[in-house]
Amino acid sequence: MLKKIVQPLDLSESLADVKIRASFIDRFGGQQIVLLHVMTPGLGNKDLIQARLAHLVDELNQVGIQATPLLMEGHVASEVTRQAMDLAADVIYLPASRKNFLVSSLLGSTTEDIIRLSDIPVFIHKQRPELEHTEKVRHLVFATDFRKAASRVWLYVRMLGQFISKLTILHVGERASDPFTEQLRRENVEQMLKDLTGKFEDDFHEMSVISRIGSPSKHIIEVVEQIQADLVVLGRLNEPFPSKLLGSTCARVTSGVSSSVLLVP
Repeated sequence: MLKKIVQPLDLSESLADVKIRASFIDRFGGQQIVLLHVMTPGLGNKDLIQARLAHLVDELNQVGIQATPLLMEGHVASEVTRQAMDLAADVIYLPASRKNFLVSSLLGSTTEDIIRLSDIPVFIHKQRPELEHTEKVRHLVFATDFRKAASRVWLYVRMLGQFISKLTILHVGERASDPFTEQLRRENVEQMLKDLTGKFEDDFHEMSVISRIGSPSKHIIEVVEQIQADLVVLGRLNEPFPSKLLGSTCARVTSGVSSSVLLVP
């Protein structure tokens, strides 16, 4: 499901960085990577940029990673998302900074615009310092509220089970107004988590379930950091991201965790 990948480049990246990023996403079944650079109209030397892209593609092909170059002009985020759709890409790959923060905490950044505009999944890769050399992904967190956006993530979670051994399913709910209703809510959540676990039992070697009450973003960040998960998967509603930075669970989680994040619209 992540076979064709669009990786935007601003061409400040070193060859080593491009190779590391390409090989990382390749571990999730990637078969083709499109290296996309978007020029500002009227700026830059097109011939030099094409030569740089061709060199990067050649280097990746030499190490067995199938890559193709693509050079466009226009607004970066708009072109990245448009080209990803036109190419029928499975995912847009965005590396975060080595400091484990997204540029400008997503606010006003190209990263934010791409996530907001994208109708396909976006993989935000963050390198934990202690994993920088091995980059093994062993532990996945699937955060769910049992709603439609979360249900769209199921196929991606199952696919990731081919490459990741451990899954933690995390549900954060809202406490009911009275004890009787709260007991019914808890029983319902317990049954839904049991059913959801059953859907993935053949895909992972180890699974655990966590249920909490309170702020979804707060508990997701807390759990991910406590168990040192390597990747968190979230379903994202097709709405402005972040329409209100402090009010968006996806925005808070993406900015707050030191793990990689896969957002599925």
